[in-house]
Amino acid sequence: MTKQNLIKTSIAFGGFYESIHDSNIEHMIEAYNQDGNCPEYNFDNIDYKKTHQSYIESWTSNFKSYLLNELEVNIDFKKLKLWSPKYYNYDTDVIDCSIDIEQMKSLNKKILLNDDFLQWLKNRTTSCDGFISFYSYNDAVNNKDNKLIMYILEYLANQYNKEFIYDSIEFDIHLIKEAA
Repeated sequence: MTKQNLIKTSIAFGGFYESIHDSNIEHMIEAYNQDGNCPEYNFDNIDYKKTHQSYIESWTSNFKSYLLNELEVNIDFKKLKLWSPKYYNYDTDVIDCSIDIEQMKSLNKKILLNDDFLQWLKNRTTSCDGFISFYSYNDAVNNKDNKLIMYILEYLANQYNKEFIYDSIEFDIHLIKEAA
């Protein structure tokens, strides 16, 4: 058995704060509650930490399929964990994960040929009023500190979310306490 060489990264998938993902969870809770058969499914009785974990596992699985279909690149996302900011003023949730280094290199190589991505990256790494980029375009393209994959995953997550279909994510709503 060979040891996998993993690298830690994160996916800026859009987060749960006033996003399509938050709306998807709210829609599911309301659907359970509306029929009257599941009154325990109300917003005060949801274990959001467990529900979010179930959601990101499903979203990431679908995202993996999207990458395979669109780019013919297989990425196995491991050790999925939601990171949430203390305050949502400047940041939103991201999925911390690990991926195989060789899979990362394959994706990096393929996406660096995409002119739309390169233009997006140039805009994303350019400082402007209210935003100071930590990395320059050249730093990102040259994969300084292995940050290129974070930009690539953010770009691709944005593309995937544009095609997002509410019922494509199958996840569990976890309750704080079950009905008696």
